[in-house]
Amino acid sequence: MLKYALLSLSAAGLALLLTPWVRELAFWLGAVDEPGGRHVHRGRMPRLGGLVVLVAFFGALAAGRLVDLFLADVFLGHGRSWYCLLGGALIIASVGAADDVWGLGAVSKLAFQLLAGSIAFAGGCGIYTITNPFTGAGYELHWLAAPLTVLWVVGITNAFNLIDGLDGLAAGVALIAASTLFVVSLAGGHVEVALLAATLAGTLAGFLCYNFNPASIFLGDSGSLFLGYLLSVLSIQASQKGTTAVVVLVPLLALGLPIMDTLLAMLRRLMGALRVVQPDAEHNQYRFLVVGSASIFRADRNHIHHRLLAMGLTHRRAVLLLYAVCVALSVSAFAAVSLHGVHSATLVAIVALTSYAGIRKLGYREVDVLGRGTLLPLLELPLLNRRVVRVLVDVAFVVLAYLGAFLTVNTGQLDVPSRRYYLQSVIILIAIKLATFAYMGMYQRAFRHSDAADLVALVKTLLSAEAAAVFLIPLLCGMPSQPATVVLLDFYFNASLSIGARVAFTVLETLASRRPEGQTQARPVLIYGAGKSGAAVLREVTQNPALNCRPVGFLDDLAILWGRRINGVPVMGGVDNLAGIIEREGVSEVILSSANISPLRLQAAAATCRTYGVRLRRFRVVIEPVEE
Repeated sequence: MLKYALLSLSAAGLALLLTPWVRELAFWLGAVDEPGGRHVHRGRMPRLGGLVVLVAFFGALAAGRLVDLFLADVFLGHGRSWYCLLGGALIIASVGAADDVWGLGAVSKLAFQLLAGSIAFAGGCGIYTITNPFTGAGYELHWLAAPLTVLWVVGITNAFNLIDGLDGLAAGVALIAASTLFVVSLAGGHVEVALLAATLAGTLAGFLCYNFNPASIFLGDSGSLFLGYLLSVLSIQASQKGTTAVVVLVPLLALGLPIMDTLLAMLRRLMGALRVVQPDAEHNQYRFLVVGSASIFRADRNHIHHRLLAMGLTHRRAVLLLYAVCVALSVSAFAAVSLHGVHSATLVAIVALTSYAGIRKLGYREVDVLGRGTLLPLLELPLLNRRVVRVLVDVAFVVLAYLGAFLTVNTGQLDVPSRRYYLQSVIILIAIKLATFAYMGMYQRAFRHSDAADLVALVKTLLSAEAAAVFLIPLLCGMPSQPATVVLLDFYFNASLSIGARVAFTVLETLASRRPEGQTQARPVLIYGAGKSGAAVLREVTQNPALNCRPVGFLDDLAILWGRRINGVPVMGGVDNLAGIIEREGVSEVILSSANISPLRLQAAAATCRTYGVRLRRFRVVIEPVEE
């Protein structure tokens, strides 16, 4: 450990000594960020800090090589790989420095990033295998290894460039990531990666003394691109021949914040431009209407750090909060080294749910595709309402459900007999189920307008189809292994897919009907009558935005219903409680849902409404004759 500490300390010392000199050089060269626009700093700020990181990093490695042959022993046999890595890092840093001083176009920078990623892959630094952290199964990528490696390197390189928006943010995130990779590399026996990670961590610790808020120098593109490139390659090297969990989870978790910010930026910019999906019934086609620019490279002030500032956090507190997020992700990365199976799945679920909650808290409404109703018009297309399409969808569901049953029974791996039986029987199963579906009239019911009665009929049809299959398939193909389990799982998967497809439109409509935050609040209304007619009124006022109503509760004189919820809306009491409910909830209107309310109670409700100036209206569905 002494060797790692000496390398880290020497790198930190060099960064401390070099930074004042590089600041003066940046002013002399004109590599300066002016305030205003997307920038949150005040005053002119030199942006050539990447030169400090580059020289301190390589200087510490050179000094370690001169005074200790240990470095030569470690890298012996890996020379080509590490020469390519460091050569690519020099290219990236040089391109970033040129952009800091003179300014380069996005295409030019991307071309050099692709070159540097290709050099790293040519040196043997590549993602050759994807390992499932839950089952331990490995999948060779073959020809996909090269493009996937270059995509990873370019993606992480640009991620650090995007996140470099606050004093000390990118450098601090990189410091935490480098420290994580250092510990993970030691645990996995990757001494050479640990040496480079320790050196980089020391460099960043020294540079942060000048870069943390209030900063006197910025990383610039020379620093952010260099850090992103180096960490992307080190994360690959730290994962090679490591534990199962490390291969997949550690790089993603250790670099989680910049990855998340980049993905959000891409989704935000694309979905922010995609406003409407417009069906064209006449030509049986649809088209996306794009408003404004859909470029994912367009700069904005909606990154995670910008959102935190907009929420009222100070510059320093926003950075410290993001540091805490990175530390939490790093702890998760450490845990991923030792966890397997269900424990890894639990870890992934916790991180995913926490990330989703954080994104929602930050208010990224542009990526809420379902809530904006963007997909709704797709389900209106004449094509999707044609019987042949519904038949093809059901064929896909039958095949997937049957395959899922076999894979579950055989723990994810089909042996030769199981594979042969599946291929022989699946065609017969499709014919049996489709014939049953057609005979029982399932295709007379549209996906678009499925209600409770349709779903009950669908379950009966699926049960009948499964019974027919259970009777006929053994006669034609014999019995599979664990037949009872296969049948139950097949019915469960098929029912889940079929019911899910038919209720998808209702779910999308419900999500799209939610009133976005910040819009004018709808008027609060109270529904008198909590029976079937009350549920119908609730459905109408919640799904019809033109009414501009917000149901706050039900009023019902049947005391047994008080305290219950009807589709999530509470039953608050009877007509004797109306005055208190109006005062407490600020009700502006009472809607009568039924014509069966007694005249005495109706008069009492009307008197209370007049006293408080609340409107009383009746909901009615009328079928009128048409005069010819």
